[in-house]
Amino acid sequence: MDQAMAHIFGSDRGDPGLERALFGVQSGALPEALEVVEGKGVAFKGNSDVRLTIDRDLQQAAVDQLKGKHGAVVVLNPQTGEVLALYSEPSYSLKEVEDETAWIKLEANQRDRPLVSRALGAYYIPGSTFKTVTMTAAFLAGVQDTEFTCSGGGYYAAPGANPIFDDGGAGEVHGRIGIETAFEVSCNQYFAQMGVKLGPERLKQAAQLLGIGAYDTPAEALRGRKEPEIWNASTDAIKRALAPREATIVTGKQVTRYDLALMGYGQGYAGQMTPFQMALAAAAIANMDGKLMKPKIEFNRPPEMFKQVMTPQVAARLRSIMGLVTGGPRGTARGVFAPLKAAGINTGGKTGTAQKVVPVYDPKTGEPKTRHKVEKDNKGNIIREYEETIMDEDHPRVDAWFLCIAPLERPQIAIAVIVEGGGYGSKSAAPIAAALVLKAKDLGYFKVVDNQSGQAGSQRGQQGNQRQPRAVTTPRR
Repeated sequence: MDQAMAHIFGSDRGDPGLERALFGVQSGALPEALEVVEGKGVAFKGNSDVRLTIDRDLQQAAVDQLKGKHGAVVVLNPQTGEVLALYSEPSYSLKEVEDETAWIKLEANQRDRPLVSRALGAYYIPGSTFKTVTMTAAFLAGVQDTEFTCSGGGYYAAPGANPIFDDGGAGEVHGRIGIETAFEVSCNQYFAQMGVKLGPERLKQAAQLLGIGAYDTPAEALRGRKEPEIWNASTDAIKRALAPREATIVTGKQVTRYDLALMGYGQGYAGQMTPFQMALAAAAIANMDGKLMKPKIEFNRPPEMFKQVMTPQVAARLRSIMGLVTGGPRGTARGVFAPLKAAGINTGGKTGTAQKVVPVYDPKTGEPKTRHKVEKDNKGNIIREYEETIMDEDHPRVDAWFLCIAPLERPQIAIAVIVEGGGYGSKSAAPIAAALVLKAKDLGYFKVVDNQSGQAGSQRGQQGNQRQPRAVTTPRR
């Protein structure tokens, strides 16, 4: 579990992570051992015992599923906010970073970026997974019954603007459709038109309820702030140690109809999301009361609400629509989840695919290639010289997304998966989510305990681990 937990625990050389937040380097109270309990929980054993919500088996399943890839997995309990798995690949060994030479090598690896928690600290274009946010906004605004036309000629948001097509281009035509079918088939034209109909203010309101920052200008949105207050934690130090980068959209006066159309289906000014944030968006829909619970990683912390996002009735309707993606006749992930459906596991989801222009890397050094640039004034005097990173405009990376909630009747897990360069979300990200759903079922998460408040948890989640714990320890560093 050393590598599996590296981005959560942190190190003395880099981001502090939980280890320093919980015990403090100055106090000399670092844990004597890290105990990883079979079943429910990971615990620090030392001067103080701190039990985490991370499930060892789910965390290891995430490690296994992402092996050899670049990406991240986030698994939450949407009813309580418990973080059950939080993993980023490539990772690193906590023992490895004790060596300064090894640390320098890891830090210099800009291509793989093993020290970066992709789950919390990497921005991605969300692609069609953002349609989950747009759909939520439509229901909150009361315009969910609006129909739009998807045509072979594409959708023009404004005179002179580029037409917006679906993935199949002019050959993919859905005709006059409503929001349920549009979400099931992932229709870009529908959600582009919905983005325009909603307008910036209603998109802003929905985004903020889900924990997404809405700013007036791109410059403000791109500052890369961290969001510690999203956490339900006992100390500010823990909140800071695990603070995700703030996901943002732009909704100011300069936003055009075309910008709104792009945002509606997860492009343009919606292109700054983290896997953690997208898991939260799925969790709000999965919550039986329509609440977004603050994520928590300390096992004994009581649940705490972030925002009442929607009514229970709206949440139920949104869950049923997400169920069409994995179980409907035209759902974009129906093939991947057909075996689960046949086994009696009903799920909901959303596929996503997004292109991102990335640097050209030197195959020998692994570093981004650069070109020397000289900036001059109008008299020909040199103002400055600098190295500009060469971007691979001709071969953008195609990232794969999948959001998942399960079981659909009373969700106990909400999952976000991102696979860099994975292509279509249904091909690489959805199978990872499906495997995690099966693992969660095997671990007993879907044995739901009836709870009138809606804050249900599994027998495993509410009563704790029923198996004999088996501890795995690492020596005090």
